[in-house]
Amino acid sequence: MWWIGDTYAGNFGPERSQRLVPLNPFLTHGVQWGGGSDYPVTPMAARYGLWASVQREALKGTYGAHPFGSAESVDIHTALRSYTSWAAHQLFLEKQIGSLEVGKDADIAVWDRDMYNVPPAQLKALRCTLTLMHGEVVYETAAH
Repeated sequence: MWWIGDTYAGNFGPERSQRLVPLNPFLTHGVQWGGGSDYPVTPMAARYGLWASVQREALKGTYGAHPFGSAESVDIHTALRSYTSWAAHQLFLEKQIGSLEVGKDADIAVWDRDMYNVPPAQLKALRCTLTLMHGEVVYETAAH
């Protein structure tokens, strides 16, 4: 929605764009989806997908600040679940990844702020300060 959202909004028009990526109805009806991106094809770090799931805004705002409306949005808790445990389930890897549990791979991203306590509009400005894969540090900012 964020990266090519202006194109979507232009092609689908104002009425159909309101129903694009209906995350809230998915949630209401018990549908679990896996969040993600086409990185490095699109410059879309996870924070943009999380933010777009909550804010439903496009990059340039050519068709207004909220061309996709807000009725289809979800909160950050749900957005994070779509990128973690639900995505692991989609990959048939829920016994190995997706949540912090004994015996699972220690794949962890540490962010510069608490996603649950920042205003939703600030989610796209988050910075990852540390990343662990299989318990090993694979990324760390100099300030960490």
